[in-house]
Amino acid sequence: MKVVNSNTGIVFSNTIRGISSSLLNAFICFAFTALNLQLDLKDFVIFFTGSNLLLIVFNWGLKDYSVKLFTSETETKNIFSKLFSLRVALYSVFGVVLAFLPLKLTLLTFILAFSFFKSVNNTIEAFSTSRNKNAGFAFIDILSLCILVIAYILNFNFTAVSVFILITGSEILKAIVGLLLFNKEISLRLINPFPFLKETVNYFLVAFFAFLLSKVDFYISSFYLNSKDLINYHIYSSLIGLSQIIITSFFSRQMVNWFKSKDDKFNVDMKRFSLVSFALSLLALPFFYFITLYFYKFNISVAMLILVFLNLFIFSFTLLEIYLNTHQNKHRVILTGVLFCAMINIVLSFIIISHFEVLGAILANIISLFTLYLYFKIVAKYRFKNAS
Repeated sequence: MKVVNSNTGIVFSNTIRGISSSLLNAFICFAFTALNLQLDLKDFVIFFTGSNLLLIVFNWGLKDYSVKLFTSETETKNIFSKLFSLRVALYSVFGVVLAFLPLKLTLLTFILAFSFFKSVNNTIEAFSTSRNKNAGFAFIDILSLCILVIAYILNFNFTAVSVFILITGSEILKAIVGLLLFNKEISLRLINPFPFLKETVNYFLVAFFAFLLSKVDFYISSFYLNSKDLINYHIYSSLIGLSQIIITSFFSRQMVNWFKSKDDKFNVDMKRFSLVSFALSLLALPFFYFITLYFYKFNISVAMLILVFLNLFIFSFTLLEIYLNTHQNKHRVILTGVLFCAMINIVLSFIIISHFEVLGAILANIISLFTLYLYFKIVAKYRFKNAS
């Protein structure tokens, strides 16, 4: 199987789907800051934080597994009903809890509405990814971003409420488009979600500890860094996350083919995969340098650019190992790995950030990520040795 698929349209639409949310959030924060709308920026940060915390629960860590289910099973209506019912049940419980928090009614309403339709769309888009039909969703994302840019340039009612209306409306539109496009292949029938909830609890734990693995160094750095360095590291962390999303999206087409394979091990051309990963990691550097220097006014050293490259290159191979273990249903292997490496990130962050500051936080993240990759290789080698 070739790692680079010739269908560049599919790769492009998947990549747009992956980066659109990050670009949208980055632009909104920039616009509110440039327009000096501090209260609107505060409301958006609360909206963004609340929605993302809810989505960690609503999605239940099932993103890649959902694609695997849709590619490997024929009863797609039943699978969709399971996933949809699971997310509705989680929304009903945690959405009610959120309703009791002391937030403004308008803000609370948009958080609940956006997170519900976003969670439904995550299920629809898992199915569309398995069918390689993400172009329509990519178009809606591009359209939403263009409308926001135009509103900012024209200074036309660019407020938190108008932003909430636009991005929530785009999620509703995507849900409608998805339901119309796949109405014969998916079902919104509600069924008992609890057996499936229990069956897939490992996926939620993987998602939760993967979040700690990728982000805990930033939160711990707030104890040691001054405000300027903390902002700079937030910029670094956000751009690294965006770059990782682009890499993940680029390989999402190959992920579908890998999950369709009936073999235990992927037929991956590792030389080609290594070259593509190297190229993507290298191509990220000039964009990373330009954005940090000219957009955020954040001077980035050669040493930090090297660390950016290492982070992305290691991430590519770790991602492949996660895909492989997901394909083989080695969920406990993934959970043990991300749990162990999340703890390593926590310990390293407390030890070295106090001495090396920003570089220490970056190193803690890279070392924990590389440890996860080594863990997967050691486990695979041990399994192979026992099998032979």
